[in-house]
Amino acid sequence: AVVSTQSTGGNFKGDAKVCYFKKESIELAMRLMNGIKLGTGNTKVKVEPAKFELKGEFDPKLKPKKRNNNKKKKKNRQDNLLDWRERAGGQDLREKHAKIVILHHCFDPNEFLEDACQIIEIRDDIREECEKLGPTKKVIIFDRHPQGVVSIKFGTHEAADEAVKLFHNRWFGGKQIKAALWDGVTDYAIEETEGEREARLASWHKFIEGDESEEKVAEKV
Repeated sequence: AVVSTQSTGGNFKGDAKVCYFKKESIELAMRLMNGIKLGTGNTKVKVEPAKFELKGEFDPKLKPKKRNNNKKKKKNRQDNLLDWRERAGGQDLREKHAKIVILHHCFDPNEFLEDACQIIEIRDDIREECEKLGPTKKVIIFDRHPQGVVSIKFGTHEAADEAVKLFHNRWFGGKQIKAALWDGVTDYAIEETEGEREARLASWHKFIEGDESEEKVAEKV
C-alpha cells in the first residue's frame, strides 16, 4: 500500500493506492471495505478501482518503452509466489514433501497388540534423535503397517537430508532401518478391518486388566 502525501510539507492527502496480486481481490476489497469508518472520526472510506489516464498528448511517432524485461520479471515473481515448491538455498527449488522422511522396519505391528504404550515410546525415541538435527514438526507411527513405517516432518530440507543419512541402515530395536525422502504420493495409512479392531480392543482390555492385577498385588504387599 502507498499512502499519498502533499508535495510540500509531507502531509497526508487522504488517499492511498493498494496493489493486489489478483484482479479479483479488487472487487472483494470494494465489498468489504467501501463505506467503513477508520479510527475515531466519522469519515468513511471510499474504495474504487484506480483510474490511469494519459498525461499530455499521445504522440504515435515516439518509440514505445521496452517493457519486455519488466513483464518477464513480473511473471517470474508471480510464478515464485504461486509455486508450491520451496527454495532450499540459492535457486534450488525443492518440493515441500522433501521435508518428510519415511523410515521402514522400525517396529513389528504385532508388538503393539501386546503393549500399545510402545507406540508412544518409539515415537518419543525417534523424535528425540530427530530434534538433534533440526526443527521436528511431526512424527507419525503407522502402527498397522506391516513394514513398520514411521514418517517424520522436519522444518527444513537440510534437516530431512541429514535424517536420511542418520537413519538409513541404522539398527533400531533389533531391526535395520531403511530411510528415504517421501515421494509425495505413497499413502502408508492402512485401514483397520472389523476383525482387527476387535482383536486390538480385546488385547488392550487384557493389557489393562493385567496392570490392574499388578497394582492390587502391590497394594497387598
